[in-house]
Amino acid sequence: MTTILIGIDDTDNETSIGTGRLARLLSEECEHRGMRPLGVTRHQFLVDPRIPFTSHNSGACIAVASDDGVESAAFAFEFIARRAAEGSDPGVCIAQAHAVAREVVEFGHRATDRIVTMDDAYRIAGFGQVRLRGLGGTDLGVIGALGSVGLRAGGNEGRFIDLPGLRELSSCVDPGDISRCGITLDYRGVRRDPASGDQCDTLGWVRPRLIGGHPVLPLEWSEQRHAWIPVDRKRGQSLG
Repeated sequence: MTTILIGIDDTDNETSIGTGRLARLLSEECEHRGMRPLGVTRHQFLVDPRIPFTSHNSGACIAVASDDGVESAAFAFEFIARRAAEGSDPGVCIAQAHAVAREVVEFGHRATDRIVTMDDAYRIAGFGQVRLRGLGGTDLGVIGALGSVGLRAGGNEGRFIDLPGLRELSSCVDPGDISRCGITLDYRGVRRDPASGDQCDTLGWVRPRLIGGHPVLPLEWSEQRHAWIPVDRKRGQSLG
């Protein structure tokens, strides 16, 4: 099977669903069309007052496995164009994971800490077998769409916002339940080693990191909860 990456960005406005939610809907549609979902990742780009964005300047990348090659994902252009919010500047990028050029990966990394342009995006897209389209407004979303594909292909910068089984995890689970979602557990700290019978308190928010191309969840021991808890937590979340 071929792994296909679909990057999207700038699909929302202040009152619509976010790009992350739309990415999950697209992943579901891919599954309905016979593709196997491999997770949706969120990718953070530079936050700068010179860059227009709705909330956090982040893009998303949907990964799926398909027997029919990249053509099976071409419907994503129309799917996003029809669902992008009024006033948004959507962009979509589709590529086979193994064919993403080094220049595209480097572009994604540059976009995390400096200003890049649409001209840069279209020029870099020409280095590999990457389909990049603006779908309305200023088309500014092509930057984040290409950057999201580059970062996902690079395998070490991003956070999973969806995986099969991820959102069905309860608040207190056996670590094995998390592993069965395809997530590697990374136990951290020197207070305590993992032991048989340990539980994991997800705090209702599990967002594994993209490391080495795979979802990895760093955990630390909480004496207060008497359980392993995610190192990465929702902003402002209290353990009390």
